[in-house]
Amino acid sequence: MNLLNSGNISTLLVGAVFMGIVLTISYVRNMEAKRLRNKLGESNIVLSGYNVHFYGVESAEEKPLKSIGALALSGKGLYYRARYTKLELFISGKQITSITATDDFKGKNMYGNIVAINFINNNGEKDRAAFRIPYPERWSKAITQLFFS
Repeated sequence: MNLLNSGNISTLLVGAVFMGIVLTISYVRNMEAKRLRNKLGESNIVLSGYNVHFYGVESAEEKPLKSIGALALSGKGLYYRARYTKLELFISGKQITSITATDDFKGKNMYGNIVAINFINNNGEKDRAAFRIPYPERWSKAITQLFFS
């Protein structure tokens, strides 16, 4: 029996590519988790999410960002870190005023609901950060319990 006929080679190749993709995704997620643990401390993280889309803050002049990264909630606040760039955002829990769902950010249609974190920025002005987060209800409930009860 010849294991290296053309049918087996293509099956092995597809399997190898699939495993490569799975291992790459796993590596990137572990890298993001390590960054969050180093920044906030493992015991301080209440909730974390990966593959989060961050659209920026309203006070920034540019159009909505298209950044993907990791988001963590701790007792101190909300921390976002972009996957490949050094973009970071920390919103202290004391600064958060509300959390809402919307389909509009910076005057642009976001084609589906996003989570908007309303907060008072470092200049003392009202501001808003927008995220597309997996399981947004879980985040809304956790933020409400931590900072509004």
